[in-house]
Amino acid sequence: MTHSVRQTMTGLAGAIALAGVFVLPLAASLGGFGQASAQTAEETATIRFELTGFDGQAGQVSIALYADAESWLGDGAVASRSVPVDGASVTVTFEGLPPGQYAAVAYHDVNANGDLDTGAMGIPSERLGYSAGARGRFGPARFDAAIINLSAGETRAERIRLAGAMG
Repeated sequence: MTHSVRQTMTGLAGAIALAGVFVLPLAASLGGFGQASAQTAEETATIRFELTGFDGQAGQVSIALYADAESWLGDGAVASRSVPVDGASVTVTFEGLPPGQYAAVAYHDVNANGDLDTGAMGIPSERLGYSAGARGRFGPARFDAAIINLSAGETRAERIRLAGAMG
């Protein structure tokens, strides 16, 4: 069973169904912040994610960044990226972010089909993970467990280690 996370002209859209008990939709709108382009580097923040824990070096990794609990794991991502996996780690940077709190979710699209592939009972067969070391227990991690606070002018480095079904 496969649940789509397809890249369209407006971004990623889709859902991750887990174990028939809960649903973890993962979607993101490509693009950025309209206001950020008018702000200087001193007024914005940068976050650099080092993604590890890949299942081999094939495919791509997709990451979505959220700014609030209401949009968390839905279609309200403030930024997203999909990049090829070409080593044991991949770095993805988001620049020009307004100061505030953010949370991220990422998954390894091993076969680069644009889908988070799932196995029996809708459990993901591709690895996923969350910012701030957050983990899901019988479902996705909560936004408040994955929060990263960014201040104006800050450049922050964060690590997300992708893991099995629950992230």
